[in-house]
Amino acid sequence: MSVRNVPVAETRFLLREHGAGSGVPVLLLHGVPETSSVWRAVAPGLALGRRVLAPDLPGLGGSSYSGPYDVGSVVRQIAALVEQELPGQRVDVVGHDWGGSIALGLAGHRPDLVRRLCVANAPYRQVNLLRAPHIAFFALPVAPELLFKLGGKRVVDVMLSLAWTSPEELDPEVRAEYTAAYTDPARVSVMLGYYRAATRPRMAALLARRTVDGPPRVHAEKMLVLWGAADPVLPISTGESVVRDLGPTCEMVTIPGAGHFVIEESPELVLDTLREFLAEPAPPATAPLPAKKAPAPGRPRP
Repeated sequence: MSVRNVPVAETRFLLREHGAGSGVPVLLLHGVPETSSVWRAVAPGLALGRRVLAPDLPGLGGSSYSGPYDVGSVVRQIAALVEQELPGQRVDVVGHDWGGSIALGLAGHRPDLVRRLCVANAPYRQVNLLRAPHIAFFALPVAPELLFKLGGKRVVDVMLSLAWTSPEELDPEVRAEYTAAYTDPARVSVMLGYYRAATRPRMAALLARRTVDGPPRVHAEKMLVLWGAADPVLPISTGESVVRDLGPTCEMVTIPGAGHFVIEESPELVLDTLREFLAEPAPPATAPLPAKKAPAPGRPRP
């Protein structure tokens, strides 16, 4: 694995890269409160004969970006990264949580860059705020910043613990990385910027009794919704709504016992599922040519 800083568009990305080869590249997009380290057990297994890129999302983790944080703007940063690192190529995109929302946005705004799409525990057009009250809370002014300021690492621990249901434990070093990334006031401000840009226009429209445009229609060669079956924040019904909204070409796979952080809660099953989904079809078998008949022996010449 290589780790490097990549300046592109308005972002300086921290980019983790695995593998090499001519296979279709894979772009892995993480969620909150995580960094691209979330893919540490999955990326190497996908990087057989292809490049796998796992950036920290703009403004989060080790990446620098000063906004705006609406999905369309963040998608432009991700698209610029793909075009710079993989010129002229389409990618297979896998996104979890906020990374799933950005992956959906990339397939909607820039379908020319996306071949296959996998979304893990991320909503599309519908979300039950009663099950995910943090979404509305993070859109409020002042209060979320105060919570993170007073709670520090305990807030990150609670975010992880409440939605983590499998017996698999998070690596202590990775937990420390996440804690550091989401207790830094500048990173917290960016994270809240993501939530506010997505939520405030909808809340304002609801109060004004007007409608807002939904996300663009998604286009990809193949689509998969991958879901931790025990997610207490975004239950299976949310995943099923994503499948319905993406259309009949989308399939769904659920991971038993895994919660919201399915990538880290069940990495082996996730890797097996992604390998199968991203595998290239075997070339059609060619029929063997008919054996040539040996020429009939001729008469000996005098």
